[in-house]
Amino acid sequence: MKTREGLTPAAPGIEAGAPRPEAPPYRSRGVLTPLLLGMFLRALQITIIAPSLVNIAQSLGATLAQVGWVMAVYATGSLVAQPVAGKLSDARGRRRTFAGALLFFGTGSVLCALARSLPELVAGRVVQSLGAGALQPAAIALVGERLPQERRNPALYALYGMFALAGVIGALAGGVLVDLGIVWRLPYPWHLIFWLGVPLAALALLLTWRLEPDRVIPQRIAFDVPGLVGIAVVAVCLMAAANAAAPGAWVWLGGALAGGALAVVWERRIREPLFDPAVFAGAGPRRLYTLAVITGIPIFSLTMYAAAYYMTEFGASAAQAGLALLALAIPLGAGQGAGSSLVRRIPPSTILAAALAALAVGEALLGVVQVPAAALVAFAVAGCGIGLGSALPNALLLRYVTPSISGSATGFLTMLSSSGAITAPAAVSAWLTYAGVGPRTGLRLELVMSSILAAACLPLAARLPQPGD
Repeated sequence: MKTREGLTPAAPGIEAGAPRPEAPPYRSRGVLTPLLLGMFLRALQITIIAPSLVNIAQSLGATLAQVGWVMAVYATGSLVAQPVAGKLSDARGRRRTFAGALLFFGTGSVLCALARSLPELVAGRVVQSLGAGALQPAAIALVGERLPQERRNPALYALYGMFALAGVIGALAGGVLVDLGIVWRLPYPWHLIFWLGVPLAALALLLTWRLEPDRVIPQRIAFDVPGLVGIAVVAVCLMAAANAAAPGAWVWLGGALAGGALAVVWERRIREPLFDPAVFAGAGPRRLYTLAVITGIPIFSLTMYAAAYYMTEFGASAAQAGLALLALAIPLGAGQGAGSSLVRRIPPSTILAAALAALAVGEALLGVVQVPAAALVAFAVAGCGIGLGSALPNALLLRYVTPSISGSATGFLTMLSSSGAITAPAAVSAWLTYAGVGPRTGLRLELVMSSILAAACLPLAARLPQPGD
């Protein structure tokens, strides 16, 4: 009989009970290229679509509020796909899972590019989001499985650097492609932003398939469908709360809380829960999961609303706000480079605490500054903090857990981190709706509150145990 790792119990010529030879390490050459391309595609489809929303609404005869669900289903589908991808990568192999995610992403891109109505576009976006959500946990698990320890931290920082790169060029590329579609008199100019992803996904899929095959023997797994439905219900309720007026928003928030509570009760009672209980063993993983939930709100509050803040605070145009965001994106990339270097000499917990402190200071400054130059400095400080700490949670988690459950563990962490993309809009919308203040004051106060959340996480980050303790 073969083991989970694909090795026979005793190779020919070896006596029973004798130590078995360890499997040779995977070849690491060429591993990072398809992972970088896949992560770039995932992040690009978050930012590239923003300039096309008005054009989509006009061409499909929809309102901007209705078109907003194109963004909402992408975040929701990605959230649901992440724990599934983590479990699949453990049971079926990392390369297979990453390749499958690319296939889903490319298929969804084609469906979106062929859409002629809003329901068709939303359906294509759902398929695309399932692939996009699976890419990140599968990529992180591949790094942990196929790269030696000394190369993992730089590789993880490089993967998260793709988010910074996509943030810088995504909105610009989206605007250029839509303008080209208008100049070429295409009936649906926004189709070009989805066609862009098809050849890139195909290239990444080809490079992935050239990697050394998985050695794991595919295992039969049972999916916790009610658990997945519970996650989806919570995500949809939060999205609906972010777009609903009073008192409907409170009803949706109540639905999210009830759905989350029922999901927790269900997961604790079934034999094969969505997440392997082993992923919660140890203080290190539990603290990382807690940090992921809390810090998602201040991170996404800044990255998703920085442009709106700059426009309402200083009367800037959309183009001026886009240029101002370079003050956030460039230091974010620089922070990732610094973190990759510092982690070899400084305890990860110290670096993560410093990153949260920079984020807290930057957001606090945005709540009080009065001139654009000071806001740019605050953007830079916060961007450095986000970049500095971006890859550390996953790097630590890969050292906290055993390789056999690394996919499930990173999938859960990614899901919790990504929840900020849903929680932050809901929190900002609720605050602006019920605080009784205008957008300018409301966004300022929201950033201050986000700063307090980031600062509150400092003691928890500083107390993260060293791997092996």
